[in-house]
Amino acid sequence: MDCRQEDTPRLTASRYYELVKKGLVHPDDLIDAAGVAQALGLANRTSVSVYQRRYPSMPRPVVDLGRGRTKLWSKAAVTSWASSADLRSPQAITSAELQQLRLLGRPIAQGHFRSAYSMARQHALGGGRKPREVARSKRAAYQMALDEALQSDPAFRVEMPAGWLDWEER
Repeated sequence: MDCRQEDTPRLTASRYYELVKKGLVHPDDLIDAAGVAQALGLANRTSVSVYQRRYPSMPRPVVDLGRGRTKLWSKAAVTSWASSADLRSPQAITSAELQQLRLLGRPIAQGHFRSAYSMARQHALGGGRKPREVARSKRAAYQMALDEALQSDPAFRVEMPAGWLDWEER
């Protein structure tokens, strides 16, 4: 059963039972939040909701009986996603991106750039419930950080690999 988010609507209990009877959903393939956490190597089931905000491509529950009630995911979809997804933390992704750059200018401007880029990029990668004022792209984080650095050093510049702004880590 392919359970990508865009393909799988949330099911009511009656619709779920109907699909089981027709053989379209196999009960042994379904796992709850604790099973998802185990499949992803997370410490506890409450981390699953954090992952759902952080990774928009993560499979959504195939059975969602409403707020505060059990949600069930397709084990096959979760394990398939986990094997192909980049599950590094936003901090690790941001750090790797910054290491690819050569910052040229006064040390204070370099610090401003690193700080502004890290903040903007981690917010973009981390998702979350609150809307962000920073666009969800590497290019937007870069531009915000560059503007910040140029305020403290008008001669500041960044050397980067060709196409770096177009490479998305996700």
